[in-house]
Amino acid sequence: MNACLWVSASDKMQIGDFRAFANSEKPTLRGDVVRIQDVGERELISVIHRLQAQVPLGYVGIGDDAAYLPPSSSGTLISQDMLVENVHFRVDWTTAEQLGEKAVAVNISDIAAMGGQPVALLTSLSVPGNLDVQWVEDLYRGIAKALDWYGAVLVGGDTVGSTDRIALDVTVIGRPGPTGPIWRTGAKPGDRIFVTGRLGAAYAGYLLLSHGTTWPSTVLSERSVMMAHLSPVARIQMGLAMASWAHAMTDVSDGLVVELEEITRFGSIGATIWQDSLPIDAATRAMAERFGGDPVDFALFGGEDYELVAIIPPSRVSEVLSSATRCGVAVTEVGVITESPGIRIAGTTGGGERVVYGHGFNHFSLA
Repeated sequence: MNACLWVSASDKMQIGDFRAFANSEKPTLRGDVVRIQDVGERELISVIHRLQAQVPLGYVGIGDDAAYLPPSSSGTLISQDMLVENVHFRVDWTTAEQLGEKAVAVNISDIAAMGGQPVALLTSLSVPGNLDVQWVEDLYRGIAKALDWYGAVLVGGDTVGSTDRIALDVTVIGRPGPTGPIWRTGAKPGDRIFVTGRLGAAYAGYLLLSHGTTWPSTVLSERSVMMAHLSPVARIQMGLAMASWAHAMTDVSDGLVVELEEITRFGSIGATIWQDSLPIDAATRAMAERFGGDPVDFALFGGEDYELVAIIPPSRVSEVLSSATRCGVAVTEVGVITESPGIRIAGTTGGGERVVYGHGFNHFSLA
C-alpha cells in the first residue's frame, strides 16, 4: 500500500523536526486562540504527531514518504470511511475529542465485522484555516485515546485546507483472526442470527440531539442514547470470538434490515427476524415514545449502532453464548436464515409475518 503521509518528497520533515517543534517554545494551545492559518501545516502536523503513541518495532510511521508495516502471513484487511461535517456529524453536537474517538470506532468496526484485529490507521483531515488549532489537538487526542484502547497506531495521513467545512477520512489496516476473514456471504438456511449489544439507541440519540438536547444531559436515559450516537464501540473481541463459528458477519451501520439484505443477497435465501427478541433497551423505548416513533423501527432501520450481526449454525449457539459471557458483551438471538428470499418480521406472539425492505441512508440524495 503506497499511502501518502503528511510530508511530500519536496518538503520532507524528519522525526527530529517534529520533536523539535513539540519541545519548542511556541504559543500554548491551552492559552490564547491559535488559528490553523497562523501556524501552518508543518506545525499542525507536529501537534498531531506528538499526541500519538510510538509505533511498534519494525514499523515506519509519520516522518517518511510512506508508512511501512511488516508483512503478514495471514493477509491484510483494509477499510476506509469518511466523516463530513453536517452529513455525519455536527460540531455543535459533539466535542472534537468525541469525534476522534468515533472516527476510530466506526472504522475499526469494519475490521471487527471481518473477525479481525486492527493494526494501524491513516487519517486525512480537511479543515478551514480559521479553525482553532486546539480543536485539531482535541480531535487527535480522541483518536490517540481510541487507538490505545483498540491496540492500533496512527502511521500517517494528510492535512489540507477547506473553504467551509471539516472532513475526516480514515483508513484502517488490520489482520484477520486465526480462522481467517469472515465474509458477508456464507449464510445457510437454518442458521441463527445473533446481534451484539442493543439496537436503535444510536438513532434515539440522534433524534434527541436534533431536537436541541445537548451533551452531556443530566437525565440518565438521555445520556445513554446520546452516548450510543456520539461514542459507539467497535466489538473487536466479540468479533474475533464469533469468527470461529460464524458463517457470515457484518456490522450495523445502516440498520439491521439493510445488513440482512446484504447477507442474504446471494444464494436465494432470506431471513426472519423475531420482533419480540430484538434487544431494545428501556432508554430507547422511552425516546421512541417521546418522539412518537416505534422502537421496533428504530432497531430495524435506525442504523449507526455499529453492533455486530453474526450468522451462526445451530450447533454452535452454545459456544457463542459462552464467548459472550467471557467477553462481557451481551448477545441476542434475533432470528433465522430462511430458504425463502426476502426479510420478514415475525409479529408479536400469535401474530403473522410481514415483509420489510431496508431504506438505508442515501448520501447522494443530499441537496
